[in-house]
Amino acid sequence: MPMKLLAVETATRYQSVALMDGPILLAEKSQGNCTSHASSLIPAIQTLLDSLLCPFSAIEGLAVSSGPGSFTGLRVGLSTMVGFRTVTGVPLVTVPTLEAMAWSHQTSVHPVCPILVARTNEVYWAQFQWKDGCMVRLLEDRVGTIGEMMDSIRRPTVLFGEGWLRHQHVIMDALGDGAIGGAEESMHPSAYHVGLASLAAFQAGKFAGSHISPHYVQRSEAEVQWDLKRGRTSP
Repeated sequence: MPMKLLAVETATRYQSVALMDGPILLAEKSQGNCTSHASSLIPAIQTLLDSLLCPFSAIEGLAVSSGPGSFTGLRVGLSTMVGFRTVTGVPLVTVPTLEAMAWSHQTSVHPVCPILVARTNEVYWAQFQWKDGCMVRLLEDRVGTIGEMMDSIRRPTVLFGEGWLRHQHVIMDALGDGAIGGAEESMHPSAYHVGLASLAAFQAGKFAGSHISPHYVQRSEAEVQWDLKRGRTSP
């Protein structure tokens, strides 16, 4: 299913845009510590396409990271791609951010756990397992403390992402050999992995509908009330 696919990742301050031909990466442009996705995303896309002499009319599919992550960043990415879809009629697929990140470790024999920074002392995380080239979700997207994340690790697991970078020493002290650091290139979300994660949906014709909103992860009411009783502040 070769197709020209434009993928965008804005869930964190690490901005990434990629142009693909099916699963083949043609080019990717990334910017660390992006302070304004709103002012930089469209110029980044234009620069990427210009570098490949690719007109926007050649794009056949759009993919975008849907969260969890930064409220502002996700809104910019989603609204930009929805705008492109509206103007061009090109189909759009949204991809959960943590799921896309798991594509950076397709060859892992261990479970993989991408971790993103949430609010102070909290993280987003999920767990996946690759089996025979297919991804199996082991744990739904969650938000909570580092301790709660570590409690969810039951066996040696590959950990990566900005949350791992921030809390690596604490996690390693607690989990020991159960914590396997991921590859350096997997520490930030990538538009290329968003594109890879979207291909099955394009093949199946499962495109985003008219009502699109960021994927936020919320604590259950029981967890919120428990934290309040213990005098903790929860998101």
